[in-house]
Amino acid sequence: MTLQEQELAAVFAHLTEEAARDPLDTQALLATLVEGGRRLFDALGAIAYYAPGGGSAVQTAGTDDALRVLAGEAVDWQEGPGYDVRTTGCALIDVDVTIQPTRARWPRWTARVRALGHGRVTALPLPAKDGPAGALVLFGPHSGRLDEKALSLARSFADAAANTLSLQREVTESRVLAGQLEHALSSRVVVEQAKGILAARHDVTLDQAFDRLRRYARSHQRKVQEVAREIIGGRDFPMDP
Repeated sequence: MTLQEQELAAVFAHLTEEAARDPLDTQALLATLVEGGRRLFDALGAIAYYAPGGGSAVQTAGTDDALRVLAGEAVDWQEGPGYDVRTTGCALIDVDVTIQPTRARWPRWTARVRALGHGRVTALPLPAKDGPAGALVLFGPHSGRLDEKALSLARSFADAAANTLSLQREVTESRVLAGQLEHALSSRVVVEQAKGILAARHDVTLDQAFDRLRRYARSHQRKVQEVAREIIGGRDFPMDP
């Protein structure tokens, strides 16, 4: 195993470790992604953008303060290779930021990048099942352009990182759904218990008890579950037949 392959394995292990943290922290995962990209490909710096599901809220990360600021500004400007890649899903390889076409394409972004001393960038998509979820932007490696082997490795790295982010997102959504289902079940149990109490108290059927409970809650602009909990707690309500 080469030194770069060893480094890649270490970065993947770190990504997996971050993805398994509880509570889940996408920002920490993005920070690991950009630092791993910088180290693996001998880059001068790296930025990551992440907005799964085409959402308008874009999370960003950078390997230093200047790049973190640039990442946020680029989102507001809707400029730069990161913006283009995360909206189109198409990679931009070895882009020269000093030439006129690039300056015309991203005027504010290019001016800031040149002021930071960067001359070339490569931007790779972070794919997801529902379309591009983000981008990884690498700023000119110390050793010059990425060769074919390094570029292939960079693509694999971006794909693996994107998969890790997607898995983390799925876990988060599953936890939210589980919480919602648990809340719904708890509320259902409370209402069923209150129905039983009312049915016995007023000598009515369960359906009639629920109808009275619901009408009372609506007329007093309260939630059915709130009234049900108070009934279970022993409170009696004057409910119309």
